[in-house]
Amino acid sequence: MAQGVVKNFPSIVRPIMDFCLEHELNIMQMPCPESRCAAGGIFRQPHGKQWYEKHGLRETARSIAEGQVAYMRDLVGQGFEIVGIIGVDFSPACAVNYLNRGRAVYSDSGIYVEELQKCLDESDIDVEFVGVNQRWPKKLQKDLRRLIARKPQTWDSVRDDAQ
Repeated sequence: MAQGVVKNFPSIVRPIMDFCLEHELNIMQMPCPESRCAAGGIFRQPHGKQWYEKHGLRETARSIAEGQVAYMRDLVGQGFEIVGIIGVDFSPACAVNYLNRGRAVYSDSGIYVEELQKCLDESDIDVEFVGVNQRWPKKLQKDLRRLIARKPQTWDSVRDDAQ
């Protein structure tokens, strides 16, 4: 795996999985753009957004985003709702809110999140993005609760009908 964010926060997914199980939400994991990028790979060294911008990540991200949004369009067309998209903050590809330059933290989105948002906008799909990291676990819980606060009332009736 990458030697950056994942190395420092290996279990970042656990609270998300627990939350989704507790609230009976399905999860669709998207491909990692950095691992698909020719300059990246599974065992890549950490690099920043500007480095990836120069080494082809935007093109890779756009290609993945187009495929994912086509799938989301199909899901929405079949009556499913996409509750949210969760990205890993401090990732040059998947950050929703924050990136870092050395020890400095600044507000910005990753390349994949930017391309995914563009594709969603082009398809008139409105989905909320949540950035997660283990530096601020209380913020993560608050942001996840915000996602389900938007859920339509029909979810509970659909679940009750299925039982």
